[in-house]
Amino acid sequence: MGINKKGFSLIGVIISIFIISTGLVAVLSLSSMSLKGSDIGEMRLIASGLAQEGVEKVRDVRRSNADWIDWEWYGTIAISTVRDYIVQYNNPNLISFSETPLKIDTNGFYQYNSGDATSFYRKVTLTKVSSQEIKVEVEIKWQSRGDSHSLAVEDHLWNWK
Repeated sequence: MGINKKGFSLIGVIISIFIISTGLVAVLSLSSMSLKGSDIGEMRLIASGLAQEGVEKVRDVRRSNADWIDWEWYGTIAISTVRDYIVQYNNPNLISFSETPLKIDTNGFYQYNSGDATSFYRKVTLTKVSSQEIKVEVEIKWQSRGDSHSLAVEDHLWNWK
């Protein structure tokens, strides 16, 4: 008759620990990817709002001053003319472009004058398409968790005089 041995073998314990640790690593990796995806989604939402604000600000400048660009003079410039600007919600003008990060103030408004620096950069590019049309491109760039991201929108404005 043989002796009846009960209990776990060392190999069984090692295999069990390996299976459990593999499962835990998978769960932790999945939760980390989920948090990163959530962060990227939030940043893209903010970036899309900043891009839309850039287009709307150019439209506001145009609406408030129909002569914001001298269409007759602009019509004589070569088709490839491109000009870069930055815009701000509380400034009625287009500002010459500089690689300056947007800041967020205590009221949650993004601008360049005061507040805490953010990782967002906004560039508004006006390109002459014809003597009657200008293309407005707004590009938002930002860094998140060591990765570079960008979002761009485009609109067209015509000489309405």
